[in-house]
Amino acid sequence: MTIPRKPLLDFSGKRFLIIDDFADMRSMLRNMVESYGVSEVDGAGNGKDALTAMAKKDYDVILCDYNLGEEKDGQQILEEARHRNLLRYSTVFMMITAENTLHMVMGAVEYQPDDYMSKPFNKHVLRQRLEKIMLRKSDFEEIERAIRQGRLIQAIQLCDGKIHEKPHNVSEFLKCKAELYEKMEQFSEAQAVYEAVLDGRDVPWARMGLGRIAYRTGRYETAREIFADIIGQNANNMEAHDWLARCLVRLEEDDAAVEVLLTATRLSPKAIQRQMALGDLALEKGRYEIAERAFKKAVQIGAHSVFKSPANYTKQARAMVHTGSKKDALRVLGKLRKDFPRDEQADFQATLCEHGVLLEMGREEEARKAFARAAGQFDRMGGQLPAELILEMAQAFIANGDKDKGTELVSDLVKNHHEDETLLERIQHSLAQVGMEEEGKRLISDSRGKVVKLNNQGVRYAQEGRLGEAISLFQEALEDMPDNKTINSNTAMVLIMHMEQHGGREDYLRLARKCLETVKARCTPQAELFRLQERLSRLTKSHAA
Repeated sequence: MTIPRKPLLDFSGKRFLIIDDFADMRSMLRNMVESYGVSEVDGAGNGKDALTAMAKKDYDVILCDYNLGEEKDGQQILEEARHRNLLRYSTVFMMITAENTLHMVMGAVEYQPDDYMSKPFNKHVLRQRLEKIMLRKSDFEEIERAIRQGRLIQAIQLCDGKIHEKPHNVSEFLKCKAELYEKMEQFSEAQAVYEAVLDGRDVPWARMGLGRIAYRTGRYETAREIFADIIGQNANNMEAHDWLARCLVRLEEDDAAVEVLLTATRLSPKAIQRQMALGDLALEKGRYEIAERAFKKAVQIGAHSVFKSPANYTKQARAMVHTGSKKDALRVLGKLRKDFPRDEQADFQATLCEHGVLLEMGREEEARKAFARAAGQFDRMGGQLPAELILEMAQAFIANGDKDKGTELVSDLVKNHHEDETLLERIQHSLAQVGMEEEGKRLISDSRGKVVKLNNQGVRYAQEGRLGEAISLFQEALEDMPDNKTINSNTAMVLIMHMEQHGGREDYLRLARKCLETVKARCTPQAELFRLQERLSRLTKSHAA
């Protein structure tokens, strides 16, 4: 006779969410977890209700079926929950399924749920699996709290405290510490942690970390070798495929990058962002059939995804112009408008793309009307549009004879994004397409130079203690380039320096807060951003007192 083992964890205060489209299955799982002493169990029959529940309440455990009928599946729920930061680190997200096809398993596992269980299973097996994960995660509660509050430096210190205790799961604290250093772009510190881990044994996540750091510090050949080696040992490592493709692009081996992404999308076809990356690269390099297939797939799997985007439709249509499917391209744009009703930005994207398709079809009068409509829409909402759409509009203005308007938009883009090398390369490529390659190089260089000169002058004023002049200069600069990361960061810095010396001011506090929010939205947070936020927080509390 088997003696039941003593429970390792008290479940009585835990909050559970069960997601399954079959009421009987939800009821069965509810009975299982209630037998552990759980009293707070919520249920959801579809992705919409599940995400609404997650937005309202922090759950300790989420049991989610993979197949939920015609709408969002379990993979897309996890994808959106992560994207919207609805999951705490300590939350256990367990995927449950009766399916075992390769594509389904790859898709489910790629989004890294905390566990993956195949039906059928009994309550004892479920409990054992939950206990194991929850006990491991409970060690991270204080670290998680610091991360959620943006106190990353403190989170690293907490990791150090745990590592010093030498627990059985010390590798997880080392991984957390290294990734926090990466997040703050302190690459040498992160590299030291990864190398120390690898000095003891071969650990795939540490090798991935070294590869990412090599890439992000410009050592693309080294990064390429690392990611290729990881794939050689585990062909199903999808993250390594993505990073290898990025390396190959940087090494100007674009065809090889396309092949890497093609392989990855065959192994795991439901990863929408990878389909989009493949489509973008193939479209840029003129491999239009691949681009058309990738964006068509992105549209299909994006129907219930948080990454559903009008751009997938317009890029599919642009590819179709080159594959001999111009009329079908117009139908895709019609579908875009149907799938994004009452969305002015989506309609603008459709109209702008329609203009190009009609030109390719020789329907010049209709194309002129489409351009006029797009120009009117742009005037109404130009400041709200992402950089990629502004660039497309600039191209359209130049192609339609309004070179001054087009170059003005390009100049503004460069000034607002002068450190974004990827966007600057795209701008250069776009200007070359409309016969302005050399002029485009000068335009980018001149616009970029003006930003650097102005920023350096403001910093010099601050270093000389002329904070009032620095503030005036940066405030004036913000009028011209409100989205520039460096200008926003330095504006916040001089405002904080001024208030630390002369006391808080409501208008300065408000502007500094807005600037730091813009920086946070524009880039990966760095240590300097967190230090500025902490200094601003102290000033805000002092001013309120």
